[in-house]
Amino acid sequence: MMLPRSSQASLQRRAGSRQATEMLSGTRLLQRQAPALLPIMRSRTQLVVAMAKKQGKKEAGAGGGPYSATVTTPVTEFNLRANSVVREPQIQAYWEQQHVYERLAADNPGEPFTLHDGPPYANGDLHIGHALNKVLKDIINRYQLLRGRKARFVPGWDTHGLPIELKVLQGLPAAQRAGLDTLGLRAQARDYALAAIEAQKEQFKRYGVWADWGSPYITLQPEYEAAQLRVFGKMFLNGHIYRGKKPVHWSPSSRTALAEAELEYPEGHTSTSIYVAMPIQSLGPNLPAEAQ
Repeated sequence: MMLPRSSQASLQRRAGSRQATEMLSGTRLLQRQAPALLPIMRSRTQLVVAMAKKQGKKEAGAGGGPYSATVTTPVTEFNLRANSVVREPQIQAYWEQQHVYERLAADNPGEPFTLHDGPPYANGDLHIGHALNKVLKDIINRYQLLRGRKARFVPGWDTHGLPIELKVLQGLPAAQRAGLDTLGLRAQARDYALAAIEAQKEQFKRYGVWADWGSPYITLQPEYEAAQLRVFGKMFLNGHIYRGKKPVHWSPSSRTALAEAELEYPEGHTSTSIYVAMPIQSLGPNLPAEAQ
């Protein structure tokens, strides 16, 4: 049987009024009894404090405080602090001793997954860009390992080009730099790059990155250069290589050509270049026939 809404509202008001009356009565009763209860509460508090101090004195020799008996904490050897400076090398050493990465990559039941590193330049210590790059790749590789795939990360280093040569030249006195020929510069750049690879490799390991650090690819290795020549030869035979003309940016200070990606302008730079379209009156006698 359903009551009308007005009756339901009336009952709710009565129930709410009854609860409020009971709470008010309880509060008044507590206020009347508080003077009598206060000495009992004080005596109990004093008793707990006295027992804690007594127990604390017993534990003081073991490093405990006067109130240590009133706090119950779990007994564990797990350190409350991360202490990463000490713990991270220990964890990474355990990974290496147990061959965790190698065993997962070899024993996982899934399909193979290989991630080749886009190689950094071997021209100095790592920076935040290296950290972002390698950590993101490590996340991908570990995700594939967790999926059960035979995932491998193949690291590599780019050991050719201007960045390494500039680092070598910056470290030489002016007189030695002036007397350095092309072959001498290449030899010094090779030694510098190989030393930088070993330094960067150890720094990448401290990032916690799992990879085939024992067998990276290095662009100055003869077998790598031979593989590049074979690929270039196939591209030429397939007609993908041709000779043409295009404007190339030149660096007077480095005395070398620059890629478009290497061009950097200061903030607020206004270019004075201008492009003008004009009608062609004559193609000239030297233009190849196929262009005409």
